[in-house]
Amino acid sequence: MESEAQVTPEVSVEFKPKLGLEFDSLEDALKMYNLYALKAGFGVRCSTTKTSSVTGEIIRKEFVCCKQGTTNITGKKRRRGWVRTGCLAKLAVLLPSLKNKYIVVAFKEEHNHEMTTYDQVHLLRCHRKVTESAKVYNAYLSKVNIPVHQQLSILEVQAGGMENIGFLRKDVYNYQRDMRAKVTGHDADLLNEHFLREQEKNASFYFKIEVDSEGRMGNVFWADARSRRAYGSFGDAVVFDTTFNTNRYGMVFAPLIGVNNHRQTILFGCAFLTSESTEAFIWLFEEFKKAMPCGAPKMIITDQDAAIAKAIAVSLPTTFHRYCIWHIMNKLTEKTGIGECFLELCNCIWDMDTKEEFDAKWEEVITNNGLKEHTWLTSIHALRENWVPSYVKHVFSAGMSSSQRAESCHSFFKQYINKNNTLMEFIVRFERALASQRHKELLADHVDQNEKPPTPFLTPMQLQMGGIYTRGILDIFEREDFESLLCFFEVIKEDDTLCTYKVIERVQLGVTRTKEIVHEKDIDQAFCSCRGFEFRGIPCRHIISFLRMKQVAYLPEKYILKRWMKSAKAGVVFDKDGKEVKDNVDGCILVKRSTLCKVAADLIDSALLYDEGSELLQKTFNDIRGKLISLVSSRAPLEEANNEGETSSVQVRIKDPNRENQKVVRKELKDNVRRLRDDINVGALGAGRVIMIEGDVQDLGSRLHLLKQTLVLQLLRICSPLKGRRTMKHRHHAVIRQGRMRCLDLTELTERVDICLFLP
Repeated sequence: MESEAQVTPEVSVEFKPKLGLEFDSLEDALKMYNLYALKAGFGVRCSTTKTSSVTGEIIRKEFVCCKQGTTNITGKKRRRGWVRTGCLAKLAVLLPSLKNKYIVVAFKEEHNHEMTTYDQVHLLRCHRKVTESAKVYNAYLSKVNIPVHQQLSILEVQAGGMENIGFLRKDVYNYQRDMRAKVTGHDADLLNEHFLREQEKNASFYFKIEVDSEGRMGNVFWADARSRRAYGSFGDAVVFDTTFNTNRYGMVFAPLIGVNNHRQTILFGCAFLTSESTEAFIWLFEEFKKAMPCGAPKMIITDQDAAIAKAIAVSLPTTFHRYCIWHIMNKLTEKTGIGECFLELCNCIWDMDTKEEFDAKWEEVITNNGLKEHTWLTSIHALRENWVPSYVKHVFSAGMSSSQRAESCHSFFKQYINKNNTLMEFIVRFERALASQRHKELLADHVDQNEKPPTPFLTPMQLQMGGIYTRGILDIFEREDFESLLCFFEVIKEDDTLCTYKVIERVQLGVTRTKEIVHEKDIDQAFCSCRGFEFRGIPCRHIISFLRMKQVAYLPEKYILKRWMKSAKAGVVFDKDGKEVKDNVDGCILVKRSTLCKVAADLIDSALLYDEGSELLQKTFNDIRGKLISLVSSRAPLEEANNEGETSSVQVRIKDPNRENQKVVRKELKDNVRRLRDDINVGALGAGRVIMIEGDVQDLGSRLHLLKQTLVLQLLRICSPLKGRRTMKHRHHAVIRQGRMRCLDLTELTERVDICLFLP
């Protein structure tokens, strides 16, 4: 190496080290040599160190060229190239015994390699650094889930080019990796401390962390004061569904949501679950009942999940459990043998008002199409009391018949979070997303309070409801009011207590629809067979038409639900202990900080206009800083004395959720898939073949949510279907997610697939 041509960098004398040059610290020496290296075009790294045997202080340090030494790797593949060339360029400093400064004692200027060009020198590792300001900037942008490559694009525009940023994309990734490494082992503790701080700010914040016998974090539930207050006003109907890929531990994210008086999705509470077992769901619903005021909800909507259904039966026995009709109708389109009578079944499901009508029509359709032996239709008909509109519309559900709001909520939150987040990263980003969601509610409140809604007809009833209903509900009411003009009445029978009317509604030219209204004279209230008022809480067109026929100018209070009113959130909400659930606490640190930030921002904006103003504000800030330091130091002894008088509670450390099981399960899964690949002659299957899974996935491992998605994708890769790959992937995914691997009928299964795998 030494025989190679020597290269001496051409650098200005002012940047070049000299023998005898003194430095106050090793950091200063490294900084000076690094600046010289930047000008010369090479990188620097720290090398040998010698310490004092008496004091342990560093008395000699060498800084060498990044190409110093040689690379010796044997027995394994190396993807990166070799950069070491045995370069001998270095700078050595020594701390003499009689001095407190380091002195340059050796400086070798020559290199045995070419210097890096000026436009590439910023790419060398020693000249790249994620600055403190960049770290803060990264933290802010990461809160709203802006990926690193987009962050770098923003910084590139600000700095005037990638070469001026000072670091590369992989440096940011490495920084994030290091931050996660610092959190590893303390993530659960940090989450617990965060929840405790939130509880100190507002006593209405509720949380519960389950800890197993090993001291490891299990299920987690939390609900802030605003969510609990919202439940007090809108907790009559709840939608529940789970989702995955929200944290690095693979825990299931389970939000419980509802709908507010603007028909916007709102959050009642959240949970992390270690599994989708019945026990985990029971624990969640029990904590939900403890946290929420006003008792259990009237209605809860979920998908067809056996574990959830069992948990609801145990924990929420008085709550009506409704299955998501969207999922059922979606399956209806996929089942074999139903295609010809699909429209008939849809009409049967949606157009029948009474249970008797539905049962009679269903029997007629099934018999005429020879589907009496269809296993899936038989099973879904047995559950009709949980999903068919004519069976469930008597229970108020705020107009919701599916869990689509939950899935939309999952999609919204996943704009902010991802599967690599730690628990604390999740919480920070989740709170940002929740703040964005709640700001939309604030905007809707602002519109209702400051704008008078337009009314298409200046009738007394519309003017009345324009001052009572929110804008979103008023739109529905006005549409029903308009459609009520097409309804006509005919008395069927009447006695001293009841009067029954037949309502003929003109749907379109030559097409009519018939409903029935029963007027109870004792309570002076009308009930429609469409059950629209019971289902949505808004009078249907038939009742509005009835009131018009009776010359009722204003909508009676019995037809107005408070939950749809502008004043729905007014009033005080108490928890089960009789304590008021306060949304905002007076003197809250965040409120004070927000107020002070606004004042400071206004002052800064005014001062920036003139140089004199900037100097004045800087001087004033320095004076205030000094006074604040004196104030804090004077209060410190008092706080210490108070703390000594208090009994400090010993907090038990909580271990992070287990990630090792996931790695084991993934390895077992890969091994199983590899065995399947060996056993199947893939070439003989041809294009478009699909493998179908049959059996209980639950036996494959404890982390079901990891197995469900990965197993399907791996099996599909084995078969490599050319047609309908996306469709089949979602079909398998739906089959596995719902009902803990719902077993299909073997006859139906063999008609739709080529090979069935019966997993143990």
